[in-house]
Amino acid sequence: MLVVEDEMLVSLLIEDALTDAGGTVVGPYDRVPDALEAVRTLPFDIAVLDVNVAGIKVYPVAETLSQRGIPFLLLSGYGAGAVPPERPSWPVCSKPFRPEQLIALLAALLDGAASPKDLNKIV
Repeated sequence: MLVVEDEMLVSLLIEDALTDAGGTVVGPYDRVPDALEAVRTLPFDIAVLDVNVAGIKVYPVAETLSQRGIPFLLLSGYGAGAVPPERPSWPVCSKPFRPEQLIALLAALLDGAASPKDLNKIV
């Protein structure tokens, strides 16, 4: 599971939640260029992306993941307002979040059983 997050405490929370759920963390990456390189070169099955990483939007990473068919979840303090209008299907989890909420959302994405609209019903 790729993690892109520039806030250390949030990054640690995500890593702990993913590890406790049996996942293997790739990263975390705190810069968009580094995350893009990881997306292009490293194996993983899903990604968690903070929308604003060191003042830069993570959208190029999300676009690359979309092109590769790798599911991802955006994290943002702005909720659904952080999703670009031209990409309404991108799933987003609002900050702050509970670790079990994050795991449930990621599990639904991995299972392919939930559309982004359905994700709001999980929490």
